[in-house]
Amino acid sequence: MRIYTLGTSHGDSTPTRFNTSTAYEAADGTIYMVDCGAPAEALLRRKGLQMASVRAVFITHMHDDHVGGLSGFVKQAVKHSRLRREGFPLSLYFPEENKIAAFKGWFSAVHEPADHPILEYKGVDDGLIYEDDNLRVEAIRTKHCRTLGREEGDPCSFAYVLYFKVEDKTVLHTGDLRWNFEDYPAIAFERDFDACLCEATHYGPDTAIPFFMKSRFKRLIFIHIGDGWHRLPSTGWNVNDGERRLYDTYKALPYPVEVAHDGDEFLI
Repeated sequence: MRIYTLGTSHGDSTPTRFNTSTAYEAADGTIYMVDCGAPAEALLRRKGLQMASVRAVFITHMHDDHVGGLSGFVKQAVKHSRLRREGFPLSLYFPEENKIAAFKGWFSAVHEPADHPILEYKGVDDGLIYEDDNLRVEAIRTKHCRTLGREEGDPCSFAYVLYFKVEDKTVLHTGDLRWNFEDYPAIAFERDFDACLCEATHYGPDTAIPFFMKSRFKRLIFIHIGDGWHRLPSTGWNVNDGERRLYDTYKALPYPVEVAHDGDEFLI
């Protein structure tokens, strides 16, 4: 299976990165998205991938840099719905179920059909949330995002475990984490993963390295890249060769570490 890191920035777009969105392509060409920061649909198109092949979108949390491109993404899916296989819906997984109505309201406000027949709206909870012939997805609650719509302090953000059945590959996609890694998924110590896609913005290496050392990964791919870890793109961008420093910082880990850029492809 292939992973396309479409957008790899943090809360702001930068001179070299758009907001977070990642496409997973199964052996039969079916595509599954994790997060949909803007401009996800345009970046998918730039990679030559077909909107009609997208089966599901899994949102880690309802911050704009992870969900701000969802409206445009769904618009294109509806627009090209005639190209989809029969019985091939687009399932949209929201980490806060009470935000589905808000999204449908906005989609209707921009004169798009929120209740189009191909669209399925789902809420996320802990455990197994999705399964088809290609993919099984488990959700693990994290603490990056909280909302007053739930019990006080109850987190409503998620990491996802994606198991691709035909290829027998398992990926951990962390979403954003707390600064102290208290919500780093313990499953990383318990199961083997062919890859982990982990954010690289909200914590320091001294905090993360002890957790990564114990994790059972074959490779670690950093996404959601903070400004300090950027490659220097031009004079005046106030970062001093951050990508090299990131690699140097994590070189002691017992598996390969890679820094993703917008449009990168990873064969797992």
